[in-house]
Amino acid sequence: MSLYDNPLPPADYAAYRALREEMCDLALPYLGHCLERQQTLREVGRYLESIDLDTATARLGETVCRVQFIGRDAAGRWQWAWDDPPGTYPAEALRDALHLKAYGEQHGIEWLTRSGWPITAYGFAYGQRDALRALAVMLNHADGYDTENAPYLLEERLPNMGQGRLLVTVYLPQPMQTPPRSKESVTEIVDSLCRRYKASAAIVAIAAYLDSLPPELRPETAEIEVPQPEKQPAHIDYFPEASTVFSAAQPWLEKYLLPLVSFDLASLDPALGDVRLHFIKPNEGCIGDDTQVTYTDYCGANWLCFHLEDDGTYRFLAEENYFIGENAAPDAQKYFAKVRASYQQIKQLYRESGVVVQWLDHYNLPCFGGPPIFLPYFYQGNWSTIEPPAAFTIDEDYDNWGKEADIRYQGRRFICIAADAGYDWGEGGADTIYLLYEPHSRLVLMTFNYT
Repeated sequence: MSLYDNPLPPADYAAYRALREEMCDLALPYLGHCLERQQTLREVGRYLESIDLDTATARLGETVCRVQFIGRDAAGRWQWAWDDPPGTYPAEALRDALHLKAYGEQHGIEWLTRSGWPITAYGFAYGQRDALRALAVMLNHADGYDTENAPYLLEERLPNMGQGRLLVTVYLPQPMQTPPRSKESVTEIVDSLCRRYKASAAIVAIAAYLDSLPPELRPETAEIEVPQPEKQPAHIDYFPEASTVFSAAQPWLEKYLLPLVSFDLASLDPALGDVRLHFIKPNEGCIGDDTQVTYTDYCGANWLCFHLEDDGTYRFLAEENYFIGENAAPDAQKYFAKVRASYQQIKQLYRESGVVVQWLDHYNLPCFGGPPIFLPYFYQGNWSTIEPPAAFTIDEDYDNWGKEADIRYQGRRFICIAADAGYDWGEGGADTIYLLYEPHSRLVLMTFNYT
């Protein structure tokens, strides 16, 4: 099966993404309870010490616990403990891993029954590792989990085992029946789910967790802030051609700006107009920092402005010399080339696989990306410490950076349409790229947040 091929070909990236989604979907009902158990376990001790492989025991603080060996990341591929050579672990310490295998056989879940499927070293918080931990704990009724340095523990037992973490389930001497609960602890779990997972996952996980609680422990709706589902345009085009994004009168724009996403605006909010906007990323670093003499009433340091033309392209409201371009120092030129090469790589991977890849990890496995956040809350940040170009006004309140920003052109307010990290689209870029739009003037304004 191609998903188990190493290296994983780009044509099978979609299958890998489907595997990740399947794992995460299966684990969603268990995430809240797993967090609950883990928090209680951490009250006994912060982490396991002195793991004895032969007796399958370890110390958690001052408490001696039993452990079960689940599996490990072996050079970017998952290796179930029951699939390691006989004698690596005590047979009785494979019970939990074998129970997961039996569950997979019963329900036709292949990745629970075979080793060798890919697992990335990085990725969004809601991912494979969280899924494995939650399933291992909750399907086995364990008291919690831990992840250990597999090379350190197994270096004398397994040749050429590579890097990665070993997942174990943990059992206290006196089993934890139900972790102690209160409305406060439940709210803490819900808040944690909101912080750790994207909205669509958090909503399902929170609902599953709350539905399992007795009514007296369920927080009032006003006591929790369940995230709203992510808004998505009806039509998104990834890596559009520059000729569809930039005005034909300014063909040089594609030397400095990288087209990431084109999308229809009306499906987000019909009041914003039946137009398509483009989310782009500068090839250069802190834009406009060294070209002050080229500033206009619309473009300045950390501010780019375009007019959305009738043909749907962007016309830049400054001249080409706004960009430092070939006048940059040699080291900067090398970095610009690196950013563009990274962009071309993920663009090519998209053409080969049909999925967006942020980057490849050190095992050459894809870390998946996706569309920007649409219609985000636009709060003040360090971008607002740089005065906007003269054509725009901004309501400045530096004592309250959590306040929603108010930027206007001729009295009309810009709407924040999209936001994303530049480095989620290959090498380099700002911590946050903001795309703003004012429908009456058809002005597109961009600014950038750095930490």
